[in-house]
Amino acid sequence: MKKLLAVLCAVFCLSAFSHAEGIQAGDQMVSGTIGFGAGLQNSGWQFNGNNVSWGTAGATFGVAYQYFPTEYFGVGVEMNDGIFAGEDDDVWALGNHTEMENAMNVFNLMASFRANLNPQNRTRFYIPFGAGLTSATQAIDLTVNGWSRTERATYNSLGWFVGFGFEIDLGQGNWSLGGEARYNAFTYDTDKIMNKVHGDGAGKKDYSYLSMVFKASYRF
Repeated sequence: MKKLLAVLCAVFCLSAFSHAEGIQAGDQMVSGTIGFGAGLQNSGWQFNGNNVSWGTAGATFGVAYQYFPTEYFGVGVEMNDGIFAGEDDDVWALGNHTEMENAMNVFNLMASFRANLNPQNRTRFYIPFGAGLTSATQAIDLTVNGWSRTERATYNSLGWFVGFGFEIDLGQGNWSLGGEARYNAFTYDTDKIMNKVHGDGAGKKDYSYLSMVFKASYRF
């Protein structure tokens, strides 16, 4: 009986040790994220003489796949979307009442990479980074004396991101939970949307936003 207990204990300890090893070369991971973001710049155009923010706050969500050729480095692809509310304003001029609401959708399809700082641990820290396609669509709702219309314009550019993340293995280590903070950047041509609302654009502008996401992953 003692020998059986010793064998079972050895098997359990070996299993626990193997699962505590963290990320191994050849591992694959799929992840889902949800969180929020905030734009860092004004849009470059004005309404009623005031600078307008392209995105004050918004929600982000995405999915990702990564392969780890070594325990310290991962490569993959990810798709995420950010829905940002901009500013809204209204003005009375010459007896006319004009209301404006601004919003931006930022879709990213990118090659993603990851540098693991302590891959063998169950609680891991890493640096995510990547680059690829950003498709940004700005929408402006205009209401003049009760009559409303919505204009949209899309511009595609090179986008990129860099950040810092952590994750904690659950149970036997296949599932993990964590979070990421990222700096995200892309370019938008303001003339595209301003031409539709007869406004003055500022050409191509470099936009960026900070995002914080909750992340759930499965490794196999």
